[in-house]
Formats: sequence, C-alpha cells, structure tokens
Amino acid sequence: MTASAGTSTLSALPYDRGSAGGMMMGDRNSRSTDKIALATFTVAGDTVAPVAAIPKQSVQRDLRSVTVTARRELVFTMGMGMGGGMMTPTINGQAFDAGRIDTTVQFGSVEEWLLTNTSTLDHPLHLHVWPMQIVEQDGRPVETIMWQDVVNIPARSTTRVRIAFSDFSGKSVYH
Repeated sequence: MTASAGTSTLSALPYDRGSAGGMMMGDRNSRSTDKIALATFTVAGDTVAPVAAIPKQSVQRDLRSVTVTARRELVFTMGMGMGGGMMTPTINGQAFDAGRIDTTVQFGSVEEWLLTNTSTLDHPLHLHVWPMQIVEQDGRPVETIMWQDVVNIPARSTTRVRIAFSDFSGKSVYH
C-alpha cells in the first residue's frame, strides 16, 4: 500500500436497510441519513522503501458447475424475542443460540443454500470458517465468481449460495 502525505477520512455512507414498520416497534426506519466519520488517517514523515509485493493469489474455485450434495433453505424473519416483546431476527423460526446445533453438514460436501428473507429489514448472514459463493440473487444468476464472507439478504428477497465444506471438520457458527 502506498500513501501520500496528508489527511484522509474513512466514512460510512447512508444505507437503507428497510423498515421495521408494522413489527410492534412503530414505523422506525433503519436508514441512516448521515455520513459518519469512522477513522481519520494522517500520513507524515520520511519516505520509506516499498514493501515486497503481495504474492499472486490462486484463482477462486467456481462452484456453479460442481455436483451439489445437499440443498437447504434458511428463512430469515423477525420473531418475538425475550424482554418486553421486542422483535428479534430469527433463522428458520429460531433466535440465535450458540449452544444449539441447527445444521449438520458432511465434510467434503458442496451444499447449496437458498437464503430467503421475508422480513422488511435486510439481514446479513455470516458463516464462520467457510466463505460462500453467491450463485443467484432474487432468481437471477450471478455471472461472475462472487465469494463473500458475509452475504446481505435484502428485505423480502432471496439469495442462493454454494459452500464447499472441505477445509475444516469441526463445529462452527452461522448468524
């Protein structure tokens, strides 16, 4: 990475995640309207020798043409949570519980998961250990190889991903 002398700011820009209206929380909108400064970087001092180039990475595997060994659907909704009737995100009707095992996969398999968000708010999904290849968004195929660690499922939409469960054989978490 190279930088020039001066100051720069890393900011979060407004993003509309949907609305919580009609979900016992009033008509609260999750849209941030303000640009928020997250960090300020100041570059100063003497020039230093450049660091070695990062080695080329291998081409990412494309799972669109491999044999799928299992298919699952995860449905994201807003359900009743604990503590005063507040709504809480659920997956297949279950609130997150790190002590519960909801899914068991075969080591070495490639699974296809249909992620269906029925709520009025976006829901990100993070699958620890395994990145997901997005193969379809709202019924439309994804034409490029698109791997993500976190997949955002927009409000009232679907996303289809493929996952190769081949590098780790223990327990992990998704949320």
